[in-house]
Amino acid sequence: MTLEILIRKMMARQDLTRAESADLLESLLRTDTEGWKLLAFSVAAQTKGETAQELLGMFDALHRLTGDYPLDLAGRRPMEVASSGGSGVRKINVSTLTALIAGEPEVPIFKQSFWKLTGIAGSADVLQSVGLFVPGVTFAQIQRAIDAVGVAFYSPIFISPELGNLVNFGRVLGEKQIGVNTPFNLMAPIYTPIPIVYRLFGVNNAAQFATLTRLFRGLGYRNALLVQGSDRLDEATLSGLSHLHGFRGGEELDFQLTPEAAGLRTAPAEALDPVDVRANTRDFLRIAHGLETGPKRDLVALNGGLALWISERASSIEEGVRMAIQRLESGEVRDKLRKLIEVMGDPEVLRRAEGEHLGG
Repeated sequence: MTLEILIRKMMARQDLTRAESADLLESLLRTDTEGWKLLAFSVAAQTKGETAQELLGMFDALHRLTGDYPLDLAGRRPMEVASSGGSGVRKINVSTLTALIAGEPEVPIFKQSFWKLTGIAGSADVLQSVGLFVPGVTFAQIQRAIDAVGVAFYSPIFISPELGNLVNFGRVLGEKQIGVNTPFNLMAPIYTPIPIVYRLFGVNNAAQFATLTRLFRGLGYRNALLVQGSDRLDEATLSGLSHLHGFRGGEELDFQLTPEAAGLRTAPAEALDPVDVRANTRDFLRIAHGLETGPKRDLVALNGGLALWISERASSIEEGVRMAIQRLESGEVRDKLRKLIEVMGDPEVLRRAEGEHLGG
């Protein structure tokens, strides 16, 4: 079928096969330099609603462009920790700190990092404030980081020139303030050219649980956990219930979690909010250095515990939370951050940030 026929098929609310979705998006990403056909595709997809097979096809299309990244992952079990964003909830950089807690050379975490969309500061923003400029990351730095620390921050958007038309499309949408949601709002934090074994993914819409679970199964993940807080946080929350959905060790997961069930205390949502960009960096460093002991630390420990549990290094969520707190309090996470900046960033920027925000 021609591109126009496939787009019209979607506009008529007819589902595409995985192969049709892959062929359509691959062609658009290779040829649509102005973005008008990508816009038509996006409007049609959002109007109809994407199926798991269509999302798998979109993943296939992106992978046809980028291929696998040239990394040595022999004997490792790679993991991804991310969230969909777009919840509208102000929050600290939970998944960035979760990656530092849970990443190890044997289970390296490849954390996608973007500039802020709706929050105070995105992962790329806070990392730049402590010396790591994500758009400048190279494959060699990623390899050194996972070998030495077990954590690497990157984004296919920044490191894969093959996605240039997609980057341009996103830029035009922002500049023209078109205000259209696209499938790429969801696919960007999900797509990775790295063979993932475990995934922890926060969503802002629980209606996506079933579709994304089918997607993650179709991608061959061993374990995957989708999370949404009752306060609309696209992470597990401390202010109420968290809804968890996915699969682990062959078991289907679909349950609600209270902070108390994880060994923590419920905290009001306002106790978890960052004040501004500067305070966000301060919170980030205080938590990473084990100096924070309040609700913000506990929020990070909760999500870090989930990451350790879904990746089979903790036998229960509560044990995972205890492990996360121990890693924070012992200075292990602080040391990981410092080593990571040594191999991927500018240690002098980190030292200045520590002096400014921690007083030493």
